[in-house]
Amino acid sequence: MQFSGKKLGVCLFFIMFLYSGVMKVLHFDKKVDVLGKKTLLPKNLNILGMIGVILLEIIGTIILIFDTLYENTVPEQIIKFIYILYFLFLVVVTFLYHPPNSHMIPFLSNVTTFGGLLYIYFDKF
Repeated sequence: MQFSGKKLGVCLFFIMFLYSGVMKVLHFDKKVDVLGKKTLLPKNLNILGMIGVILLEIIGTIILIFDTLYENTVPEQIIKFIYILYFLFLVVVTFLYHPPNSHMIPFLSNVTTFGGLLYIYFDKF
C-alpha cells in the first residue's frame, strides 16, 4: 500500500461518519426517540432505519476506507452502492435535522459534506 495525500483525505473525510455510527450505537434508544419525533413513523420503522444508518456509517465507512487504502479490493458495484446510500442518507438527514429554513450553518455544512462526497465519488469513478 502506497500512502498519499488523497488517501489520507478520504480517510479523514469519513472519520465523522464512523464516530457518528458508534455514538448511535451507544445512545441507540435516545437516537430512535429523536428520529421518531422527526419522522412521526412507528417506532419499529425508526428502529430499522437507525440500524440501517448505523450499518452504513460503521460498516459502509470501513469498506470505503479499506477500498481507498487497498485499491480495487472490493467489487465496484458494492462501492457504488455504498456511495449511493450515503448520498440518499445525506439528503434525508439534511432535510430532517437541518432544514435550510432553520439554521443555515448546519444545513450548509451538510451541503458541503455532500459536495465532498460527490467529489470523492467522481474522482474514483
